[in-house]
Amino acid sequence: MNKKIAYAILIFFVVAFTALFIFWWKIRTPLNSAGEIRIFKVEKGESAQTIAENLKNNGFIKSPFLFRLYVFLSLDQYNLKPGEYELSPNMSVRDIGDILALGGTNEVLIVIPEGFNLKQVEDRLIRANLAKPNALVNFRPKAGPPLADKFLEILSDKPISASLEGYLFPDSYRFFKDAVLSDVVSKMVNNLSDKLTPDLKMAIKNSSHSTYEILTMASLVEKEVSKDSDRPVVAGILWKRLKAGMPLQVDATLVYITGRNEIGDADKKIDSRYNTYFYRGLPKGPISNPGISAIKAAIYPETSPYWYYLSAKDGTTIFSKTLEEHNRNRAIWLK
Repeated sequence: MNKKIAYAILIFFVVAFTALFIFWWKIRTPLNSAGEIRIFKVEKGESAQTIAENLKNNGFIKSPFLFRLYVFLSLDQYNLKPGEYELSPNMSVRDIGDILALGGTNEVLIVIPEGFNLKQVEDRLIRANLAKPNALVNFRPKAGPPLADKFLEILSDKPISASLEGYLFPDSYRFFKDAVLSDVVSKMVNNLSDKLTPDLKMAIKNSSHSTYEILTMASLVEKEVSKDSDRPVVAGILWKRLKAGMPLQVDATLVYITGRNEIGDADKKIDSRYNTYFYRGLPKGPISNPGISAIKAAIYPETSPYWYYLSAKDGTTIFSKTLEEHNRNRAIWLK
């Protein structure tokens, strides 16, 4: 074969593979990692082009062309069904295209962001008619269908009286509209079990902490710091404080107790087992449902010379080795 032809073929495949990878990556990348669920309506007779433009105008996707290309390649260009859909900017083009092709009559999509607490998850389920008030908060799993072995295994060291706070893995879920609460709970907890790979489960087993304690620590890390690279350092600081007998003094626990983002000195004196200013040790249980990044940080904390940290107003985590240095940083970064 002529070398020029062979070279041209090689270039063609490299370009094709690169384009395919970019397409694959873009259809799986949401417009925004946050965003509330909103209703999106597809009218009868609307074309894929019109739907794509409406999705962009309503802030669900960035590129109408990418959406149209995905539904074309999925053979769903003419199968996008009219109806009302619960969509969010943290859903990918692929997710949205599949949902609109599936139709809005039999299933409902629930998106649980990382760090949502049990009440927030319940509120979202209530809006989708999948739960009644306080049903999830008071839900206590019992053995038997549809609860699988892995579901019961992951809950094996959870106190019987404790809620499912920390075990409802944040993700996008599809449920049939007539699903019962045990089906919903089972899917979320089983998802957590799946995300805890054999290596992670073995690391927990070999640690000096139970799964419940790991999830509790992960829930603190999830709410305290948003940058993945900082989370193992923060987890290391908190585990180190526990070992030294120091109070954790995690502000997020006060937010959990009060329901307010703004906290004061009086809140630090609230007599609650979740108050890490009032009581030493881990709080009574998780304060949120952490994502895999925070869970890994709790399992694999990073050793550092730091004892203190704070989150600046721009989200940057500032670490300190001494209390004096920490107080100086507070005056600089929190003024």
